[in-house]
Amino acid sequence: MTIPSKAFLLSAFVLPGLGHYILKRYISAVVLIGVSLVLSCVLILTTIERALLISDQILNTGIQPDLLEMTRLASESSSDDTLNFIGYVTTTLIVVWALALLDIFRVSRQSYKSI
Repeated sequence: MTIPSKAFLLSAFVLPGLGHYILKRYISAVVLIGVSLVLSCVLILTTIERALLISDQILNTGIQPDLLEMTRLASESSSDDTLNFIGYVTTTLIVVWALALLDIFRVSRQSYKSI
């Protein structure tokens, strides 16, 4: 497997920016990895916060936790602002990932003339 192929696969399936690191594009790698990690942490922390709120509601009301009740609590506990925020963060993460893949493809073609 060639170095550009490894770089593309690492950026596609592991973490955006890892391919840039393999191709010794350190500034791009640090920026892409940093942005991706920050966005991922925001998504994870928001999801954990919402899950804890739902579990607290289940414990406080003393109801039997079934799928329908948890779905109802999840839809009630989320505000439009929270859902919009999660949507923006997710969209930004997908765009960063796509840009990382396009850039690694471009850099690989310039540096190695094939991928």
